[in-house]
Amino acid sequence: MLLSAGGSTQAFEQLVRRHHPRLARYCGKSVGSTAEGDELAQETLVRVWEMRREYQPRAPFVVFMLTLARNLCRNRVRDAGRRGRWQAEDSDGARVEAVASPASADVVEQLLERERRRRVREALLTLPEKFREVLLLRFDQELDYAEISRIVGRNESTVRSRVFHGLKKLREMVPGGSP
Repeated sequence: MLLSAGGSTQAFEQLVRRHHPRLARYCGKSVGSTAEGDELAQETLVRVWEMRREYQPRAPFVVFMLTLARNLCRNRVRDAGRRGRWQAEDSDGARVEAVASPASADVVEQLLERERRRRVREALLTLPEKFREVLLLRFDQELDYAEISRIVGRNESTVRSRVFHGLKKLREMVPGGSP
């Protein structure tokens, strides 16, 4: 990022290649749409470019980037007046495909796992935003509590509490599911 701040477009292109998939996945899950998630990821990266000269490396770059993305996602959801809907997709956007042998045990297990993931995604959308965002940052983005604390602007113990209570609510809503 520091090279980008100096005007290196090659350095910024490397940042985009490295972080765009992760960013699009986070944004898509935050707003409930893969297409909107990709759009918001691009908008986030544009903002990163615009803010490159003011960037101060006080935290890891991913914290800076996800803070921008979080704010854009929250604004999008608020402005749309809805929480969004998750598409019936896997996290990589792949639709459930037809299988050759529906009776095989592997196929049945795959279908059951996809159904469990779908139920968890739908339940996640019904959680209050304060729980949903920390769960996505913790389990989808695999950030530690300190990084999440910086992104959401709450102390680490509050983040831990929100993760705990968010998981508890998810377990009540989706028995046998996991984020």
